[in-house]
Amino acid sequence: MLLAGFLGLGISGCLQTQGQRKAELRERADELLPADGRVRARGYGDCVELAASPSCTEVVFELQEHDSGRRARLVRAVAARQGWTVTHSDDAQGGWSVFLKRDGFTAVVFLWRPEAYHVECEGELNPRSDSERFCFNTLSVSHG
Repeated sequence: MLLAGFLGLGISGCLQTQGQRKAELRERADELLPADGRVRARGYGDCVELAASPSCTEVVFELQEHDSGRRARLVRAVAARQGWTVTHSDDAQGGWSVFLKRDGFTAVVFLWRPEAYHVECEGELNPRSDSERFCFNTLSVSHG
């Protein structure tokens, strides 16, 4: 009986297409974004060993709120409304981190504190070329 359950899980995982996995990862990541969050970049990868590809998504986003503590509270509140459980949240020198889980998914959100890096974050920024400025927040969601 137990073996049949494991085989069923493996088969159902194989039946899901790459497009379906991307859509599911995107949906889980979007659940964690506050309403005024603006996605600047999104990518998919293979972050979980032996999991179907893709197994994770990375999102770079911005929020209108400048204070990293208030941004962390926003993310935690949105996550709770969407059924995510906060497993750990911490304020470090560079900003806040929020670790979450939900139905086989794990996520981590980093809310950078620009003043810790002595950068000015006004104006339009490109997360790919201005990545050293830490003016953006990052979100990673993994499944598997």
